[in-house]
Amino acid sequence: MSFQMVFSFKDNYVDAAVVSKLFNKVKIKDAVKIEGQPYASEYGLNQVKNIREKYKIKSKKTEIILNFENIITRIIDIPIMSKRNLKSFVKNNINEYFAVNMEDYYYDYEVISIDKRGKDKKMSIMIAVVPRGKLKQAVEFVTYCGFSPYSIAIYPDCISNLFLDKLDTSKIIVDVNSGKSTITILDGDKIFLYSGISNENYDENEEKFDEVIENIDYFLNFYSSRHFGDRIDSMYLVGEFYNNKNLYNLIESHNDIKIVTGFYKKRFKRSIGKNFINPNLYIDIFGSYTSVKSIYNKNIDFVDILKIKKDNKKDDNRIIKIEVAVLFIITCIVVAWTVVYRNIVTNKYDTGDIEEKINSLSYVEETSDKLESEKKQYENMITNIKKMKDDEFDYLGILNTFRMGLPDYAHIKYIDFDKNDVYVVLGSNGQTVDTASIIAAINKMKIFEFVELPNVNLNDKVGEIDLNLKILDSYKGVDISGEK
Repeated sequence: MSFQMVFSFKDNYVDAAVVSKLFNKVKIKDAVKIEGQPYASEYGLNQVKNIREKYKIKSKKTEIILNFENIITRIIDIPIMSKRNLKSFVKNNINEYFAVNMEDYYYDYEVISIDKRGKDKKMSIMIAVVPRGKLKQAVEFVTYCGFSPYSIAIYPDCISNLFLDKLDTSKIIVDVNSGKSTITILDGDKIFLYSGISNENYDENEEKFDEVIENIDYFLNFYSSRHFGDRIDSMYLVGEFYNNKNLYNLIESHNDIKIVTGFYKKRFKRSIGKNFINPNLYIDIFGSYTSVKSIYNKNIDFVDILKIKKDNKKDDNRIIKIEVAVLFIITCIVVAWTVVYRNIVTNKYDTGDIEEKINSLSYVEETSDKLESEKKQYENMITNIKKMKDDEFDYLGILNTFRMGLPDYAHIKYIDFDKNDVYVVLGSNGQTVDTASIIAAINKMKIFEFVELPNVNLNDKVGEIDLNLKILDSYKGVDISGEK
Protein backbone atom coordinates (compact mmCIF):
# COMPACT_ATOMS: atom_id res chain seq x y z
CA MET A 1 0.00 0.00 0.00
CA SER A 2 1.43 3.40 -1.00
CA PHE A 3 1.02 6.51 1.15
CA GLN A 4 0.99 10.23 0.55
CA MET A 5 1.44 13.25 2.83
CA VAL A 6 -1.26 15.91 3.23
CA PHE A 7 -0.79 19.18 5.15
CA SER A 8 -3.68 21.11 6.72
CA PHE A 9 -2.53 24.59 7.81
CA LYS A 10 -4.18 26.50 10.67
CA ASP A 11 -3.12 29.90 12.03
CA ASN A 12 -1.18 28.41 14.94
CA TYR A 13 -0.37 24.82 13.91
CA VAL A 14 -0.22 22.29 11.05
CA ASP A 15 -1.78 18.83 10.79
CA ALA A 16 0.47 16.55 8.71
CA ALA A 17 -1.32 13.30 7.80
CA VAL A 18 -0.33 10.08 6.05
CA VAL A 19 -3.11 9.11 3.62
CA SER A 20 -3.71 6.14 1.33
CA LYS A 21 -6.23 5.91 -1.50
CA LEU A 22 -7.09 2.71 -3.34
CA PHE A 23 -10.14 2.25 -5.58
CA ASN A 24 -11.85 5.36 -4.19
CA LYS A 25 -11.24 4.12 -0.64
CA VAL A 26 -9.44 6.74 1.47
CA LYS A 27 -7.77 5.98 4.80
CA ILE A 28 -5.74 8.12 7.18
CA LYS A 29 -2.94 5.96 8.54
CA ASP A 30 -1.21 8.43 10.88
CA ALA A 31 -0.94 12.14 11.66
CA VAL A 32 1.18 14.60 13.65
CA LYS A 33 0.39 18.06 14.98
CA ILE A 34 3.17 20.59 14.39
CA GLU A 35 2.67 23.56 16.70
CA GLY A 36 4.24 27.01 16.79
CA GLN A 37 5.51 29.61 14.35
CA PRO A 38 7.24 29.77 11.97
CA TYR A 39 6.10 26.55 10.35
CA ALA A 40 9.47 26.02 8.64
CA SER A 41 11.45 25.17 11.77
CA GLU A 42 13.88 22.40 12.64
CA TYR A 43 11.27 20.94 15.01
CA GLY A 44 8.62 20.74 12.29
CA LEU A 45 11.07 19.34 9.75
CA ASN A 46 12.09 16.52 12.12
CA GLN A 47 8.46 15.55 12.82
CA VAL A 48 7.69 15.30 9.11
CA LYS A 49 10.97 13.49 8.43
CA ASN A 50 10.23 10.86 11.11
CA ILE A 51 6.73 10.07 9.90
CA ARG A 52 7.89 10.04 6.29
CA GLU A 53 10.63 7.52 7.05
CA LYS A 54 8.28 5.41 9.19
CA TYR A 55 5.91 4.80 6.27
CA LYS A 56 8.60 4.92 3.57
CA ILE A 57 6.89 7.71 1.66
CA LYS A 58 8.81 8.27 -1.57
CA SER A 59 6.36 10.51 -3.42
CA LYS A 60 7.27 14.19 -3.26
CA LYS A 61 3.80 15.29 -4.33
CA THR A 62 1.57 16.61 -1.57
CA GLU A 63 -1.70 18.44 -1.05
CA ILE A 64 -2.12 21.60 1.03
CA ILE A 65 -5.35 22.65 2.77
CA LEU A 66 -5.64 26.23 4.04
CA ASN A 67 -7.74 26.98 7.14
CA PHE A 68 -6.78 30.56 8.05
CA GLU A 69 -9.03 33.16 9.69
CA ASN A 70 -8.26 35.70 6.94
CA ILE A 71 -9.62 33.54 4.11
CA ILE A 72 -12.68 35.29 2.63
CA THR A 73 -15.28 33.80 0.28
CA ARG A 74 -18.01 35.44 -1.81
CA ILE A 75 -20.95 33.87 -3.68
CA ILE A 76 -21.90 35.97 -6.72
CA ASP A 77 -24.71 35.58 -9.29
CA ILE A 78 -23.77 36.79 -12.78
CA PRO A 79 -25.05 36.31 -16.36
CA ILE A 80 -23.99 33.07 -18.03
CA MET A 81 -20.70 33.49 -19.90
CA SER A 82 -17.95 31.40 -21.44
CA LYS A 83 -14.94 30.11 -19.54
CA ARG A 84 -12.65 32.71 -21.13
CA ASN A 85 -15.06 35.61 -20.53
CA LEU A 86 -15.58 34.48 -16.93
CA LYS A 87 -11.84 34.60 -16.28
CA SER A 88 -11.65 38.16 -17.64
CA PHE A 89 -14.77 39.19 -15.70
CA VAL A 90 -13.36 38.05 -12.35
CA LYS A 91 -9.98 39.64 -13.04
CA ASN A 92 -11.50 43.01 -13.98
CA ASN A 93 -14.03 43.13 -11.12
CA ILE A 94 -12.20 41.46 -8.22
CA ASN A 95 -11.74 44.76 -6.34
CA GLU A 96 -15.51 45.34 -6.38
CA TYR A 97 -16.22 42.27 -4.25
CA PHE A 98 -13.57 42.49 -1.52
CA ALA A 99 -12.88 45.48 0.74
CA VAL A 100 -9.24 44.45 1.21
CA ASN A 101 -6.01 45.45 -0.47
CA MET A 102 -5.76 42.87 -3.24
CA GLU A 103 -2.00 43.47 -3.39
CA ASP A 104 -1.88 41.41 -0.17
CA TYR A 105 -4.12 38.56 -1.37
CA TYR A 106 -4.30 35.87 -4.05
CA TYR A 107 -7.71 35.04 -5.53
CA ASP A 108 -9.28 32.09 -7.33
CA TYR A 109 -12.82 31.10 -8.30
CA GLU A 110 -15.09 28.25 -9.36
CA VAL A 111 -18.57 27.88 -10.86
CA ILE A 112 -21.09 26.46 -8.40
CA SER A 113 -24.14 26.19 -10.64
CA ILE A 114 -25.68 27.35 -13.93
CA ASP A 115 -29.40 28.15 -14.07
CA LYS A 116 -30.85 28.36 -17.59
CA ARG A 117 -34.48 28.55 -16.47
CA GLY A 118 -36.60 31.61 -17.15
CA LYS A 119 -35.57 34.87 -18.77
CA ASP A 120 -32.83 35.77 -16.30
CA LYS A 121 -30.38 32.99 -17.03
CA LYS A 122 -27.52 33.14 -14.53
CA MET A 123 -24.57 31.31 -13.05
CA SER A 124 -23.38 31.29 -9.43
CA ILE A 125 -19.66 31.52 -8.80
CA MET A 126 -17.62 31.44 -5.60
CA ILE A 127 -14.55 33.65 -5.33
CA ALA A 128 -12.03 33.08 -2.53
CA VAL A 129 -9.07 35.19 -1.44
CA VAL A 130 -6.18 34.08 0.80
CA PRO A 131 -3.39 36.19 2.35
CA ARG A 132 -0.26 36.06 0.20
CA GLY A 133 2.04 35.98 3.22
CA LYS A 134 0.37 32.95 4.81
CA LEU A 135 0.17 31.05 1.54
CA LYS A 136 3.86 31.72 1.03
CA GLN A 137 4.64 30.36 4.54
CA ALA A 138 2.68 27.17 3.85
CA VAL A 139 4.41 26.52 0.52
CA GLU A 140 7.82 27.30 2.02
CA PHE A 141 7.24 24.73 4.78
CA VAL A 142 6.28 21.82 2.51
CA THR A 143 9.16 22.73 0.19
CA TYR A 144 11.47 22.84 3.22
CA CYS A 145 10.30 19.30 4.05
CA GLY A 146 11.15 18.10 0.54
CA PHE A 147 7.65 18.11 -1.00
CA SER A 148 6.08 19.82 -3.99
CA PRO A 149 2.37 20.81 -3.77
CA TYR A 150 0.15 19.63 -6.62
CA SER A 151 -3.02 21.08 -5.07
CA ILE A 152 -3.77 23.95 -2.65
CA ALA A 153 -7.41 23.87 -1.50
CA ILE A 154 -9.34 25.88 1.10
CA TYR A 155 -11.07 24.31 4.12
CA PRO A 156 -14.73 25.24 3.36
CA ASP A 157 -14.45 23.77 -0.14
CA CYS A 158 -13.18 20.46 1.27
CA ILE A 159 -16.06 20.35 3.78
CA SER A 160 -18.74 21.12 1.18
CA ASN A 161 -17.49 18.20 -0.96
CA LEU A 162 -18.85 15.78 1.67
CA PHE A 163 -22.43 17.07 1.46
CA LEU A 164 -23.10 17.13 -2.29
CA ASP A 165 -25.88 14.56 -1.84
CA LYS A 166 -27.77 16.86 0.57
CA LEU A 167 -28.17 20.04 -1.47
CA ASP A 168 -31.83 20.50 -0.49
CA THR A 169 -31.02 21.19 3.17
CA SER A 170 -29.06 23.68 5.24
CA LYS A 171 -26.48 22.46 7.73
CA ILE A 172 -23.87 23.78 10.15
CA ILE A 173 -20.62 21.82 10.51
CA VAL A 174 -18.82 22.45 13.81
CA ASP A 175 -15.22 21.22 13.75
CA VAL A 176 -14.04 21.39 17.39
CA ASN A 177 -10.35 20.92 18.19
CA SER A 178 -7.96 21.96 20.92
CA GLY A 179 -6.66 25.43 20.07
CA LYS A 180 -8.63 25.88 16.83
CA SER A 181 -12.26 25.26 15.90
CA THR A 182 -14.13 26.08 12.70
CA ILE A 183 -17.77 26.70 11.86
CA THR A 184 -19.04 26.23 8.30
CA ILE A 185 -22.67 26.81 7.27
CA LEU A 186 -23.81 25.27 3.97
CA ASP A 187 -27.01 26.60 2.42
CA GLY A 188 -27.86 24.08 -0.28
CA ASP A 189 -24.95 24.05 -2.72
CA LYS A 190 -23.48 27.30 -1.40
CA ILE A 191 -21.10 28.13 1.43
CA PHE A 192 -23.10 30.66 3.44
CA LEU A 193 -20.53 31.19 6.20
CA TYR A 194 -17.03 30.10 7.17
CA SER A 195 -15.43 31.30 10.40
CA GLY A 196 -12.52 30.22 12.57
CA ILE A 197 -12.59 30.18 16.38
CA SER A 198 -9.34 30.61 18.32
CA ASN A 199 -10.36 28.74 21.46
CA GLU A 200 -8.45 27.42 24.46
CA ASN A 201 -6.51 24.16 24.49
CA TYR A 202 -9.35 21.85 25.51
CA ASP A 203 -8.77 18.40 27.00
CA GLU A 204 -10.99 15.31 27.00
CA ASN A 205 -12.52 16.28 30.38
CA GLU A 206 -13.46 19.80 29.26
CA GLU A 207 -16.81 20.93 30.66
CA LYS A 208 -17.43 24.47 29.38
CA PHE A 209 -16.46 24.98 25.69
CA ASP A 210 -17.42 28.65 26.18
CA GLU A 211 -16.00 30.04 22.92
CA VAL A 212 -17.55 27.29 20.79
CA ILE A 213 -21.02 27.49 22.38
CA GLU A 214 -21.05 31.28 22.12
CA ASN A 215 -20.17 31.21 18.42
CA ILE A 216 -22.68 28.46 17.61
CA ASP A 217 -25.50 30.43 19.25
CA TYR A 218 -24.48 33.60 17.49
CA PHE A 219 -24.16 32.18 13.98
CA LEU A 220 -27.42 30.20 14.22
CA ASN A 221 -29.19 33.48 15.03
CA PHE A 222 -27.22 35.23 12.29
CA TYR A 223 -28.39 32.68 9.70
CA SER A 224 -31.99 33.02 10.87
CA SER A 225 -31.89 36.83 10.64
CA ARG A 226 -30.61 36.58 7.05
CA HIS A 227 -33.28 34.04 6.04
CA PHE A 228 -36.41 35.75 7.40
CA GLY A 229 -36.62 33.53 10.46
CA ASP A 230 -35.83 30.21 8.77
CA ARG A 231 -33.63 27.90 10.80
CA ILE A 232 -30.78 25.55 9.92
CA ASP A 233 -31.96 21.96 9.42
CA SER A 234 -29.13 20.04 11.10
CA MET A 235 -25.76 20.27 12.84
CA TYR A 236 -22.75 17.98 12.38
CA LEU A 237 -20.15 17.72 15.13
CA VAL A 238 -16.72 16.70 13.83
CA GLY A 239 -13.12 17.13 14.88
CA GLU A 240 -11.23 16.07 17.98
CA PHE A 241 -14.31 16.44 20.24
CA TYR A 242 -17.00 15.16 17.84
CA ASN A 243 -18.24 12.55 20.36
CA ASN A 244 -17.67 14.53 23.57
CA LYS A 245 -20.77 14.17 25.77
CA ASN A 246 -20.27 17.48 27.58
CA LEU A 247 -20.12 19.38 24.29
CA TYR A 248 -23.19 17.57 22.94
CA ASN A 249 -25.24 18.30 26.08
CA LEU A 250 -24.24 21.97 26.10
CA ILE A 251 -25.29 22.46 22.47
CA GLU A 252 -28.54 20.56 23.01
CA SER A 253 -29.42 22.69 26.05
CA HIS A 254 -28.85 25.93 24.11
CA ASN A 255 -30.46 25.09 20.75
CA ASP A 256 -33.37 23.07 19.42
CA ILE A 257 -31.62 21.55 16.39
CA LYS A 258 -30.92 18.05 15.09
CA ILE A 259 -27.35 17.15 16.13
CA VAL A 260 -25.33 14.47 14.34
CA THR A 261 -22.14 13.39 16.10
CA GLY A 262 -19.64 12.65 13.38
CA PHE A 263 -20.05 12.36 9.64
CA TYR A 264 -20.94 8.86 8.43
CA LYS A 265 -21.55 7.55 4.94
CA LYS A 266 -21.01 4.10 3.48
CA ARG A 267 -17.69 5.07 1.93
CA PHE A 268 -16.75 6.97 5.06
CA LYS A 269 -17.38 3.99 7.36
CA ARG A 270 -15.03 1.82 5.33
CA SER A 271 -12.27 4.30 6.12
CA ILE A 272 -12.57 3.66 9.86
CA GLY A 273 -10.51 0.59 10.61
CA LYS A 274 -8.59 -0.96 13.45
CA ASN A 275 -5.25 0.33 12.22
CA PHE A 276 -6.46 3.67 10.85
CA ILE A 277 -7.40 7.06 12.31
CA ASN A 278 -11.06 8.06 12.46
CA PRO A 279 -11.58 10.52 9.54
CA ASN A 280 -13.86 12.64 11.74
CA LEU A 281 -10.69 13.92 13.41
CA TYR A 282 -9.40 15.26 10.07
CA ILE A 283 -12.62 15.92 8.19
CA ASP A 284 -11.08 18.49 5.82
CA ILE A 285 -8.36 16.05 4.71
CA PHE A 286 -10.96 13.37 3.97
CA GLY A 287 -13.12 15.89 2.11
CA SER A 288 -10.20 16.94 -0.07
CA TYR A 289 -10.07 13.38 -1.46
CA THR A 290 -13.75 13.39 -2.43
CA SER A 291 -14.09 13.51 -6.21
CA VAL A 292 -16.29 16.39 -7.40
CA LYS A 293 -17.40 17.06 -10.96
CA SER A 294 -16.56 20.67 -11.74
CA ILE A 295 -18.11 23.08 -14.23
CA TYR A 296 -15.68 24.35 -16.88
CA ASN A 297 -13.17 21.91 -15.33
CA LYS A 298 -12.35 24.67 -12.82
CA ASN A 299 -12.02 24.34 -9.04
CA ILE A 300 -10.56 26.72 -6.48
CA ASP A 301 -6.92 25.65 -6.41
CA PHE A 302 -4.23 28.16 -5.54
CA VAL A 303 -1.46 25.98 -6.93
CA ASP A 304 -2.59 27.25 -10.36
CA ILE A 305 -1.92 30.80 -9.19
CA LEU A 306 1.62 29.89 -8.18
CA LYS A 307 2.25 28.20 -11.55
CA ILE A 308 0.98 31.26 -13.40
CA LYS A 309 3.18 33.43 -11.22
CA LYS A 310 6.26 31.35 -12.10
CA ASP A 311 5.46 31.42 -15.84
CA ASN A 312 4.89 35.16 -15.70
CA LYS A 313 8.19 35.59 -13.90
CA LYS A 314 9.99 33.79 -16.75
CA ASP A 315 8.22 35.97 -19.32
CA ASP A 316 8.96 39.07 -17.25
CA ASN A 317 12.66 38.21 -17.15
CA ARG A 318 12.71 37.87 -20.93
CA ILE A 319 10.89 41.18 -21.35
CA ILE A 320 13.18 42.89 -18.84
CA LYS A 321 16.26 41.87 -20.81
CA ILE A 322 14.79 43.35 -23.99
CA GLU A 323 13.75 46.53 -22.17
CA VAL A 324 17.23 46.95 -20.68
CA ALA A 325 18.82 46.74 -24.13
CA VAL A 326 16.38 49.28 -25.59
CA LEU A 327 16.81 51.63 -22.63
CA PHE A 328 20.59 51.45 -22.99
CA ILE A 329 20.39 52.55 -26.62
CA ILE A 330 17.93 55.34 -25.78
CA THR A 331 20.14 56.50 -22.90
CA CYS A 332 23.17 56.80 -25.20
CA ILE A 333 21.16 58.91 -27.66
CA VAL A 334 19.77 61.16 -24.92
CA VAL A 335 23.21 61.72 -23.35
CA ALA A 336 24.71 62.67 -26.70
CA TRP A 337 21.88 65.06 -27.50
CA THR A 338 22.09 66.64 -24.03
CA VAL A 339 25.80 67.44 -24.48
CA VAL A 340 25.10 69.11 -27.81
CA TYR A 341 22.15 71.05 -26.40
CA ARG A 342 24.14 72.41 -23.45
CA ASN A 343 26.98 73.59 -25.63
CA ILE A 344 24.82 75.29 -28.25
CA VAL A 345 21.63 76.49 -26.55
CA THR A 346 22.05 76.70 -22.78
CA ASN A 347 24.85 79.26 -22.92
CA LYS A 348 22.42 81.78 -24.48
CA TYR A 349 19.77 81.52 -21.77
CA ASP A 350 21.22 81.05 -18.29
CA THR A 351 18.20 81.24 -15.93
CA GLY A 352 19.64 79.20 -13.08
CA ASP A 353 19.73 82.07 -10.54
CA ILE A 354 16.13 83.07 -11.20
CA GLU A 355 14.83 79.49 -10.84
CA GLU A 356 16.74 79.09 -7.58
CA LYS A 357 15.09 82.20 -6.09
CA ILE A 358 11.63 81.07 -7.21
CA ASN A 359 12.12 77.66 -5.61
CA SER A 360 13.27 79.32 -2.39
CA LEU A 361 10.14 81.53 -2.20
CA SER A 362 7.88 78.52 -2.91
CA TYR A 363 9.43 76.63 -0.01
CA VAL A 364 8.83 79.56 2.38
CA GLU A 365 5.18 79.75 1.32
CA GLU A 366 4.64 76.00 1.79
CA THR A 367 6.27 76.11 5.24
CA SER A 368 4.05 79.04 6.28
CA ASP A 369 0.86 77.22 5.23
CA LYS A 370 1.96 74.08 7.08
CA LEU A 371 2.66 75.99 10.32
CA GLU A 372 -0.70 77.78 10.12
CA SER A 373 -2.49 74.43 9.71
CA GLU A 374 -0.64 72.93 12.69
CA LYS A 375 -1.52 75.99 14.80
CA LYS A 376 -5.25 75.49 14.13
CA GLN A 377 -4.97 71.80 15.02
CA TYR A 378 -3.33 72.58 18.38
CA GLU A 379 -5.97 75.25 19.14
CA ASN A 380 -8.73 72.68 18.49
CA MET A 381 -6.97 70.14 20.70
CA ILE A 382 -6.71 72.66 23.59
CA THR A 383 -10.42 73.52 23.25
CA ASN A 384 -11.43 69.83 23.31
CA ILE A 385 -9.20 69.05 26.30
CA LYS A 386 -10.72 71.94 28.30
CA LYS A 387 -14.23 70.73 27.43
CA MET A 388 -13.40 67.18 28.57
CA LYS A 389 -12.00 68.49 31.86
CA ASP A 390 -15.00 70.78 32.53
CA ASP A 391 -17.47 67.93 31.82
CA GLU A 392 -15.82 65.73 34.49
CA PHE A 393 -16.64 62.73 32.30
CA ASP A 394 -14.17 59.94 31.54
CA TYR A 395 -14.20 60.21 27.74
CA LEU A 396 -10.77 58.60 27.44
CA GLY A 397 -11.76 55.67 29.66
CA ILE A 398 -14.78 54.82 27.50
CA LEU A 399 -12.81 55.37 24.28
CA ASN A 400 -10.00 53.10 25.46
CA THR A 401 -12.43 50.36 26.58
CA PHE A 402 -14.24 50.60 23.23
CA ARG A 403 -11.00 50.44 21.23
CA MET A 404 -9.56 47.49 23.21
CA GLY A 405 -12.81 45.52 22.96
CA LEU A 406 -12.94 45.54 19.15
CA PRO A 407 -11.62 42.54 17.16
CA ASP A 408 -8.14 42.88 15.62
CA TYR A 409 -9.51 43.30 12.09
CA ALA A 410 -11.73 46.29 13.07
CA HIS A 411 -10.54 49.89 13.33
CA ILE A 412 -12.09 53.26 14.18
CA LYS A 413 -12.34 55.56 11.14
CA TYR A 414 -14.29 58.35 12.90
CA ILE A 415 -15.84 58.85 16.33
CA ASP A 416 -17.84 61.66 17.94
CA PHE A 417 -19.53 61.39 21.32
CA ASP A 418 -20.82 63.19 24.40
CA LYS A 419 -22.17 61.98 27.75
CA ASN A 420 -25.17 60.27 26.15
CA ASP A 421 -24.54 59.34 22.53
CA VAL A 422 -21.70 57.97 20.44
CA TYR A 423 -21.52 58.16 16.64
CA VAL A 424 -18.79 55.95 15.24
CA VAL A 425 -17.70 54.73 11.80
CA LEU A 426 -15.86 51.39 11.94
CA GLY A 427 -13.82 49.82 9.17
CA SER A 428 -13.61 46.06 8.71
CA ASN A 429 -11.99 43.61 6.27
CA GLY A 430 -15.17 43.45 4.22
CA GLN A 431 -16.62 40.07 5.27
CA THR A 432 -20.26 40.05 6.42
CA VAL A 433 -19.61 37.51 9.16
CA ASP A 434 -16.75 39.63 10.54
CA THR A 435 -19.07 42.65 10.61
CA ALA A 436 -21.53 40.60 12.63
CA SER A 437 -18.73 39.62 15.01
CA ILE A 438 -17.91 43.31 15.52
CA ILE A 439 -21.51 43.96 16.66
CA ALA A 440 -21.25 41.01 19.05
CA ALA A 441 -18.01 42.42 20.48
CA ILE A 442 -19.64 45.84 21.06
CA ASN A 443 -22.55 44.22 22.91
CA LYS A 444 -20.10 42.33 25.14
CA MET A 445 -18.53 45.61 26.32
CA LYS A 446 -21.74 46.42 28.26
CA ILE A 447 -21.08 50.15 27.80
CA PHE A 448 -23.89 50.83 25.33
CA GLU A 449 -27.50 49.85 24.91
CA PHE A 450 -27.85 46.53 23.04
CA VAL A 451 -27.31 46.81 19.28
CA GLU A 452 -29.54 44.60 17.13
CA LEU A 453 -27.91 43.26 13.96
CA PRO A 454 -30.84 44.15 11.63
CA ASN A 455 -30.42 47.82 12.65
CA VAL A 456 -26.91 47.94 11.22
CA ASN A 457 -26.71 49.38 7.69
CA LEU A 458 -24.21 47.39 5.58
CA ASN A 459 -23.17 48.40 2.10
CA ASP A 460 -22.54 45.79 -0.59
CA LYS A 461 -18.83 45.62 0.17
CA VAL A 462 -19.33 45.68 3.96
CA GLY A 463 -16.29 47.96 4.12
CA GLU A 464 -17.54 50.07 7.03
CA ILE A 465 -20.29 50.26 9.66
CA ASP A 466 -22.05 53.45 10.83
CA LEU A 467 -23.36 53.16 14.39
CA ASN A 468 -25.32 55.46 16.69
CA LEU A 469 -24.73 54.08 20.18
CA LYS A 470 -26.47 55.03 23.43
CA ILE A 471 -24.30 55.01 26.57
CA LEU A 472 -25.83 53.01 29.43
CA ASP A 473 -26.94 54.92 32.53
CA SER A 474 -24.40 52.93 34.56
CA TYR A 475 -21.60 54.65 32.63
CA LYS A 476 -22.93 58.20 32.84
CA GLY A 477 -21.18 60.31 35.42
CA VAL A 478 -18.01 58.23 35.62
CA ASP A 479 -15.39 60.24 37.48
CA ILE A 480 -11.86 60.95 36.20
CA SER A 481 -10.38 57.99 38.11
CA GLY A 482 -12.58 55.59 36.15
CA GLU A 483 -14.42 54.29 39.25
CA LYS A 484 -18.22 54.10 39.09
